[in-house]
Amino acid sequence: MKPTALVFFDLDGTLLNDKSLVDEEVKEALVQLKAKGAVPFIATGRSPLEIQHVLEETVIDSFITLNGQYIQYEGKEAYRNVIPKSQVDLLKQMMNEKKLPLSLYSNDKIRTTRYSETLKKAYNFIHENPPEIDSTLGEKEEILMMLVVNEDPSLDHEFIDAFPELSFYRNGPYSMDTITKGNSKATGIDALLKAIEMENVPLYAFGDGPNDKEMLERADYSVVMANGTDNVKEAADYITSTNTDGGIVEGLKHYKLID
Repeated sequence: MKPTALVFFDLDGTLLNDKSLVDEEVKEALVQLKAKGAVPFIATGRSPLEIQHVLEETVIDSFITLNGQYIQYEGKEAYRNVIPKSQVDLLKQMMNEKKLPLSLYSNDKIRTTRYSETLKKAYNFIHENPPEIDSTLGEKEEILMMLVVNEDPSLDHEFIDAFPELSFYRNGPYSMDTITKGNSKATGIDALLKAIEMENVPLYAFGDGPNDKEMLERADYSVVMANGTDNVKEAADYITSTNTDGGIVEGLKHYKLID
């Protein structure tokens, strides 16, 4: 049966609370959402490895991860987008020269090139442990996303200028998500719709940060959390309460996706 809607939820600052967990009322709202015929999706910059607790604790079984670079629908891979190895190698080189860690993401592994206190802060920020050190990841594996670990935003332009083939999203104080230019959660949605042959289904998106903006603009109905950035709020059809004050439930009720 064709879904009544596809609903995409960012995680950090959106579906998750301040401890990176899903509140009980949100879990129940997702049950109601699915019972009414909609399909909920995670849409995150995190890797599949970093969302397992959400998949286990909720009725969600479909996701767009790594900012649109790796997608599963009902437990099966639907799409992946690979960063060219030449770009991976060049960014590794630049990060090594600056003595900064670069985290590398395949669909099933996360590794980093070196340790630093900023690396620890970056992963603790999303209540995760820093990955193992292994700068060889990417020699044989397909790299789908990288994380430029750097808490000095004044250096951001150096990476942006040096790599016009890549997109950099600073979603927190300690790092920038890095993917192939022209790709985003929005292009991930388009790739998903093509893969599952599901056009003309209403699209709803919930988000709060810079890497959500394209997705919010792509959706038919966009909900931005009150804790979202001002720039992202410009893309909102509806601004709901914060992620820690019932914003998900409020947004779903606003659009009558749940009772």
